[in-house]
Amino acid sequence: MSPRPFCFAAILLLFAVASTCSAQHRSHKGEGVPNWDAYAGYSYVFKAPGGSGGGASGWDASLKMPVLFPILGIKADVSGFNSTSGPDLSTKQMFFLLGPQVSLHISTSTIFVHGMVGSAHLSSSAIPSKSTFAMAVGAGLDAGMSRHLAWRVTGDYYNTHYSSGGDTLNKITNSPTRFSTGPVLRF
Repeated sequence: MSPRPFCFAAILLLFAVASTCSAQHRSHKGEGVPNWDAYAGYSYVFKAPGGSGGGASGWDASLKMPVLFPILGIKADVSGFNSTSGPDLSTKQMFFLLGPQVSLHISTSTIFVHGMVGSAHLSSSAIPSKSTFAMAVGAGLDAGMSRHLAWRVTGDYYNTHYSSGGDTLNKITNSPTRFSTGPVLRF
């Protein structure tokens, strides 16, 4: 059997759910959560399995804009981390990611999941700088304090594809998890 009927049914279901959410959002126009949001906060990346040293503290910032009613948006995320593994090895990582975010608004709070792809850049005192493909998959909660302000708690699984002649780089950077928290402005 051809997969076309299933794809068509899935697309119709997506539009039906989005239309329902949009109608609910419009019916509570003064009470709903705005669709755009800007976030900046603290972030901690846990060490990779089998990695040496501890995790890395850093920052995370993102901007989400609506694409399909309030349920689907596009999220741009930038983050940076610094870590030290002994006296001779300090690393700095930057992530530049973009991807879809699916959100469910409940009163002034929002539950969301996202999947993003982009690039990661690593500079280190012991090895040459490298850039590679990166991806992140995660979920979070924006706990609403008011219509335009919330506090975000989110977790992500990162995967990078750094490679080197030795195993040191892989142990430091590939496949960590991230926890982030901070304020969200919604407009």
